[in-house]
Amino acid sequence: MIDGKQVSDWAAEKVLKQHLPLPAKPKGKEPEFEYPSDPTAITLSELGQWMLKLAGWHGYAIRLVGVADAELTALSAEYEMRVNSLGSEVRAELGRVNAQVVEATVLQNHPELEPLFKRRLELSTVKVHLDTRARIYEKLWNALSRELARREMEIRIT
Repeated sequence: MIDGKQVSDWAAEKVLKQHLPLPAKPKGKEPEFEYPSDPTAITLSELGQWMLKLAGWHGYAIRLVGVADAELTALSAEYEMRVNSLGSEVRAELGRVNAQVVEATVLQNHPELEPLFKRRLELSTVKVHLDTRARIYEKLWNALSRELARREMEIRIT
């Protein structure tokens, strides 16, 4: 039987051996931040500071997406293999039914699979939240980058 945790740990170890550095967790513990409503009103130094913060947050969010996605991939393989192997009993009993019915019946008949199901759901949900934050940081960084390019162009023209 496949152990999703064991596969995930193996993969993490394999990637670690590639000596690719990961972004560190950014400083600060604020759950929210106030983005400048008018990027044209902030100084060049503030613009650079915002871009650095957003790049740091983006990099760290992508790192966490990768961690969640790697564990989710291994866990999903383990879960699906178990459900599919137990699903043959359900199909023999109920006949032709769709995959959702098979999965629900297997979960109902085999409560030992609930922790796997729950962890898979948790990881999927965390991944969605992290993906969303990464996209937010990227969009805001892009907006500031456009402002920086606009300022550079303005300086060249004058």
